[in-house]
Amino acid sequence: MSVYQEAYHLPEFTYDYEKLKIEQRGPVYICSFNDAGNLNAMSYAQMAEFNDFLIKVRMDKDCRVIVLTGEGKSFCAGFNLNDLALEPPEDMGRIQRDFYIMQRMCSDQIVNMRRCEQPIIGALKGFAVGGGLSISCACDMRILGESYKMNAGYLSIGYTGTDMGGAFFLPKIVGYARACEILMNPRRFDAQKLLEWGFANQVVADDDVLETAVALAEEICRETAPFGLRLTKECLQSSLDGTSFENVIKMENRNQVLASNTNDGIMGTLKMNPKNREDVKANPEKYAFHNM
Repeated sequence: MSVYQEAYHLPEFTYDYEKLKIEQRGPVYICSFNDAGNLNAMSYAQMAEFNDFLIKVRMDKDCRVIVLTGEGKSFCAGFNLNDLALEPPEDMGRIQRDFYIMQRMCSDQIVNMRRCEQPIIGALKGFAVGGGLSISCACDMRILGESYKMNAGYLSIGYTGTDMGGAFFLPKIVGYARACEILMNPRRFDAQKLLEWGFANQVVADDDVLETAVALAEEICRETAPFGLRLTKECLQSSLDGTSFENVIKMENRNQVLASNTNDGIMGTLKMNPKNREDVKANPEKYAFHNM
């Protein structure tokens, strides 16, 4: 445990899970759904672990960007039907169970992805069905494999096409009419079409999905200050709420003043000063970003 954690009574940031795999590559954390045999379908165990990770990692100063992916051939095939067949507790009916436990656990994943201060880059391939579609939408950026296909699978079993934030994010990503086509029609939409519609940042071969996303994450970490990056996500996410132009400007103003007064902001300004050009070349570590 570091002095930082001891002084402020913060927990150790250990991520030991069964249905989730966390790999740390410096400031980039790769979070993988780890139930390939079930196409990473959302079991109670997997959702609980993902929510735990997202809540905990927000306070982890060593994590600057998260890459979200799935083990095996698919990203996430929706809700795990094995868990859907579980009987509710004796003191709770099915409706109460589905409302208070299942549905909230599902949607909390999206709430926690949005609250997570680090950018989340989806490295997505294979099927993203139902809840997998919604989690894909909640990523801040998306690298898709050529095999990626998503659909509102809920419609095929008599449910609605809108769940877990899909109706919030998708119209903002691809536009209202295209979101209607996706969420009102259970057919599968492939990676190339989704790239054309602005859903994906890139489409690459399946074998290159993860490393392409990690490379983007590493580039972001290399070129940005940690605190400034977190404030950038905060402002962008606030803008999705339909916040007024004036309020977005106020948040931008506040964030710029905050960031400019950090050590990174001060050193970054000095780095840009022509008078310091030779010192920057001689002492690059002096001007490196590190101030969380």
